Amino acid sequence: MRVWLTIGVVIALVGALTGCGGGAQSGEQRVCSAETFTPNYVPLLERLLYWERFPVTVYFERDANYSDYYRTLALQGFDQWVEATGYVVRYRQVDSPDAAQIRVVFKPDTRNGLTTYTYYPSSGRLVSAKVEIGVRGNNPIDIRSVAAHEFGHAIGIGGHSQNPDDMMYPNFVTNVPLQITPNDLNTVKTAYCNYFIGRTRVAPPPNDETPVEATIICGHDH
Repeated sequence: MRVWLTIGVVIALVGALTGCGGGAQSGEQRVCSAETFTPNYVPLLERLLYWERFPVTVYFERDANYSDYYRTLALQGFDQWVEATGYVVRYRQVDSPDAAQIRVVFKPDTRNGLTTYTYYPSSGRLVSAKVEIGVRGNNPIDIRSVAAHEFGHAIGIGGHSQNPDDMMYPNFVTNVPLQITPNDLNTVKTAYCNYFIGRTRVAPPPNDETPVEATIICGHDH
């Protein structure tokens, strides 16, 4: 059975995708470009965002749909990115939603995934993210894969690949584990290239810019 992930993007304001961070304005110093790590699918994305530093803090909502089993599967999905990036991408679990940069909830009425993130459009710097992981059917392979896919969005991949082999391709075959490919890895490395090529990211100047919100919905055909 083939499960389809379709993208719907709700955008308050979109920054131009130009180099590392995706939202850099013309003339602003950039750490790298889409040609620094290839192959990748950076030019296909609506935006490429980044967290200012790692580890990011993650909180799992302890509502009626939460279970330690689902959390374990989700963390296994998140850990694919940790391991693929050589522990550049890292997270730390916290016990309070107020201390969290990324909040995770489980949805028993769907197998869909959804990620909503808030970011500064001029720099592409992430402020917060909420990840929804569908667990209908209780298929551990699919739950783990959806978690990994959504975490890819939560760490800054604002869009999808067109290569069906990639983790961030907008559909997957149920019961077939998704794997991070060189395309996926190079796309994340483009967002965080200061970690991989030893350059210093120039912090955006303080301003009164208001963060904006975008949502990527990943669904399937029944």
